[in-house]
Amino acid sequence: MDTVRDAAHRGLLKLMLRLPALRGQLQVLWRTDTSLEALCEAYEAATTTFERLTRKSSAGEDGLVEEYRNVCLELEKDVQNRCLAPTARTR
Repeated sequence: MDTVRDAAHRGLLKLMLRLPALRGQLQVLWRTDTSLEALCEAYEAATTTFERLTRKSSAGEDGLVEEYRNVCLELEKDVQNRCLAPTARTR
């Protein structure tokens, strides 16, 4: 059975692939910042939905595809900001 922690971990792995310059910081934050788990879980859900929509996109779903693309990008920005915040660098 898939757990929230499993989904969050998959999201973390996707973020590490998408943001290779921040891999080390992400690994540290994963162990020390419990709120990162929620962001990773949200990223997993958003990317999974985005991938599903792009595989079977119809003309009527173009807006939805773009919306999920933007959600993924915003989550990536949130994670980057968290990794680059002064408090994250001192952990």
